[in-house]
Amino acid sequence: RDENKADFGDLLFWPTWTMRHDESYRKLWAERFSCLLADEFQDTNRCQYLWLEALTRDHHELFVVGDDAQSIYGWRGANIGFIRNFCREFPNARMIALEQNFRSTGHILDAANAVIARDSGRLDKKLYTTSGQGRPIDIIRCTGAEHEAQTIVTQITQRAMAGMPYDSMALLYRYNYLSRKVEEELIRAHIPYELVNDTAFWQRATIKDALAFLSLSTRPDEWQSNDAFRRVVNVPTRGVGPKAMARIEEKAAETGFSLFAAAEALTEKATSKAGQKLRAFLDAIREIECHPDIRLAARLQMGCEMTGYAEKLRSEGEKGQVAFENLAELYDLAQGFESVEELLDHAALGSLPKADQGLGCVRLSTIHAAKGLEFEHVYLMGWEDGAFPSTTNTDQGEERRLAYVALTRAKRRAVITWVGYRYGQETAPSPFLSDFPASA
Repeated sequence: RDENKADFGDLLFWPTWTMRHDESYRKLWAERFSCLLADEFQDTNRCQYLWLEALTRDHHELFVVGDDAQSIYGWRGANIGFIRNFCREFPNARMIALEQNFRSTGHILDAANAVIARDSGRLDKKLYTTSGQGRPIDIIRCTGAEHEAQTIVTQITQRAMAGMPYDSMALLYRYNYLSRKVEEELIRAHIPYELVNDTAFWQRATIKDALAFLSLSTRPDEWQSNDAFRRVVNVPTRGVGPKAMARIEEKAAETGFSLFAAAEALTEKATSKAGQKLRAFLDAIREIECHPDIRLAARLQMGCEMTGYAEKLRSEGEKGQVAFENLAELYDLAQGFESVEELLDHAALGSLPKADQGLGCVRLSTIHAAKGLEFEHVYLMGWEDGAFPSTTNTDQGEERRLAYVALTRAKRRAVITWVGYRYGQETAPSPFLSDFPASA
């Protein structure tokens, strides 16, 4: 308000608030429109609904388009009740069900209809197609995450060799951390891929931070560690701003020290709060350096814990939980490497930009980010009980709708994979699979 600026939420809130408190203002705008159409109505939040109601209060000429079975954004404010109760709120309304699907085959739609049928309160609608039943859905049990990734990439390779373009294939998953092992296999197989609305595993900030702690604790006195030092010296915040960093850079240039060693020299007798925080960080890195023989996964974990980085993630709620899931993937991956150098070299290779990004690439995406997209062949991974449906989502109906969205991204063929063991724990198949009709 002081800067006379508005973010997206403000642009929704303030006009709505004003129309509800100033009738002349409401009429000024409402009279400019004789009818309104609202698309993607299943994603409407309360503010948007009140805005539409205020603009159509006099003439009731409101046409909304949406699919309650694709309402998957409750976690960011969407309220499925607005589309499901529309005819109750507007008694003269009429619902027109568009049930013919022009995208997917019959087997895919049969499975999607069966899953969504158990979402209580849904609007009465059942998809059908005149395009034929097509191929039944493949459900593959894999022994573990690596076997799952290898199975998916093998199938992608076989289909590519049969003439199927890479960009007609997609891999969808409930959580983005699941993509890491498949990315590894795609890199090994020299298959181009693109992450939709996401950052590749090796380019994620959490992964880069953890590797920086590892690199810095391996060779703190060498110039090669300077980039790692710059990345994490103030993560979490410990008062090392631009001015403090400039003094460290100047000291390093004068002495020929690494930035780490220069910071040690400057904080040798530090008394200020910021100086003591920086010194504690430097001491933690030195302590980790004294344990060169421990396994890489343990060393990575020490770096995150002893520097306060893990504590920072714990304070960030859901965002921090996602970061920890990515770190768990990194720790698991690190077990396959003998030395820090091997792991860092591998990470550098995985961070290289992909050539022809978006052209002839297999798409990797969370199910949420894939909404609205469609592909000839879709792989749906990680369909295990407890993961999908997710036990962390209190709205289990939304998990069903998410499965419905995932299945209906496929036009011709859908392959579902689940693993018997993930992260060392025995798992069971997703209960959604038992909803599928036998013919699907």
